[in-house]
Amino acid sequence: MTGLALDVAIRYLKSRPSRLISSVSLLSIAGIGLGVAALVVAMGLLSGYRNEIREKLIGANAEVVLFPMTSGGDADPGALARRLRKIPRVRAVAPVIYQTGVAASAATPDGVDAVLKGIDPDAERGVSELDAYLPDAGAALTRSAPDRPASVAIGHELARLLDVRQGDLIALSVADSAGGGFAPRTERFTVSRIFRTNFSEYDTEWVFMDREELRRLSRLPGQANVVEIRLDTTKDTDKATAAIAAAAGNAYSVSDWRSMNGGLFSALALQQTILFLVIGLIVAVSTFNIVATLVMTVQEKKRDIGVLAALGAEPGFFRRVFVALGALLGGGGVLAGVAFGVLVCWTMTRFRLLSFPPGVAEIYFVSYIPFLVRARDLALIVGFALLAIVVASLVPAWRAARVDIADALRYE
Repeated sequence: MTGLALDVAIRYLKSRPSRLISSVSLLSIAGIGLGVAALVVAMGLLSGYRNEIREKLIGANAEVVLFPMTSGGDADPGALARRLRKIPRVRAVAPVIYQTGVAASAATPDGVDAVLKGIDPDAERGVSELDAYLPDAGAALTRSAPDRPASVAIGHELARLLDVRQGDLIALSVADSAGGGFAPRTERFTVSRIFRTNFSEYDTEWVFMDREELRRLSRLPGQANVVEIRLDTTKDTDKATAAIAAAAGNAYSVSDWRSMNGGLFSALALQQTILFLVIGLIVAVSTFNIVATLVMTVQEKKRDIGVLAALGAEPGFFRRVFVALGALLGGGGVLAGVAFGVLVCWTMTRFRLLSFPPGVAEIYFVSYIPFLVRARDLALIVGFALLAIVVASLVPAWRAARVDIADALRYE
């Protein structure tokens, strides 16, 4: 009987309806399609935003970071690296130096805040996506010589703030780690490279330089004040972090990419859930047109229902017919909405239509947001829409099952 109910529903769908029912049916399909498309685009936007921030955070740093508990940094990061490489999940280890400071130029003598990162390019390449935004870093980050200053690489937004180009000189000032209090030490450096990560915080503040140059400038006693660790995968980060903490010992503090940015990702996940529920109301409201279409179809097919009932069709049969009819109508809208939403996401990503100017990029952290359409998001959207459609179809289906045979055949 289920196959027969579906066959009858398809015949009703193919039959020539009245002009009113035809118009309402088109409105039903269009309304559901627009609602589903809005959900696809919204989920693609937020999924892409979360993924972009995550990729930029991990790509420019590492999954796990160790901080020496001593103020002078780690005197022998090589011994630590050898212990860490014995852990199966660890793929690479890189000692680095982070220092906050001020960058100034002839055009901006007052300077702007900067984050100086001293790296060994070969080691850093193993823990981050350095080549993606700073290829051939070894040639770009040179040490000083008697006839020339050391060279550095700066973010493109920082270059704009300082009004400098490749080959220009900038002054970098950092605190004297060997002295007490804030005793700034300043030197001039050549801007050899201007990089772009599309992550506003990095492009606006970061300065890459040779690790030994930064160590000398800040007079840091240890060889590094941060140790970055690359894992084989971002899955099960908690277990890997625990193994790394055990191998490192109590002399180090351990953090991973989730704990350092937990608040941000939790807020984005909550935002995505709320947006799904809010836009999901559009789909739920659009199912009212399905109800109207089916109610009018019940009235138009009242005679057919009476004939089938007289031939022995049970009330449950009519419920299945009109639930199937509602699913067919709504399903067309869902498929059209998914296709349109995916097309919009592809277009927005392909032509980079959602890009931000510098001021806005500082608010959203990124200068460009790709749209990421995930299969599980599509499955959730389709499942939610079909559930809403089936629930909406139950009322007219129940009404069709209660049609009185005598009343339906009175004038036959």
